[in-house]
Amino acid sequence: MLFRRRRSTISRTEALAARPVRVVEATVSRDESGGAKLKVALKNPRWGGWLLRMPEGATKTFELDELGLLVWESCDGKTSVQQIIRRLAKRYNLNLREAEVATIQFLQMLVKRRLIGLSVPRKK
Repeated sequence: MLFRRRRSTISRTEALAARPVRVVEATVSRDESGGAKLKVALKNPRWGGWLLRMPEGATKTFELDELGLLVWESCDGKTSVQQIIRRLAKRYNLNLREAEVATIQFLQMLVKRRLIGLSVPRKK
């Protein structure tokens, strides 16, 4: 395809060493159940700004449970995916495989919605 992006492939160890970083400004309002609501300001798309206009102050809200909030707060650019998995497993008494599957799926969803990016360390 002419305009298709090539996806770079990384190994499992490189993926676990990656450091998630938030790429949007969001406000977090916690609720009494331990979860939170994440409110993100919407921007006009570059390519369709003249065609599709969003009202000023338009926001999108994401609801996070306790685990999602822990992962979101850990997306600081300093904590690796492996460290997030271990923290999740320790706090909620999960085995490492269960914590890994849940964390990876949630991080993939955050990347797909363009809320975070992954900083992958370079190979030596």
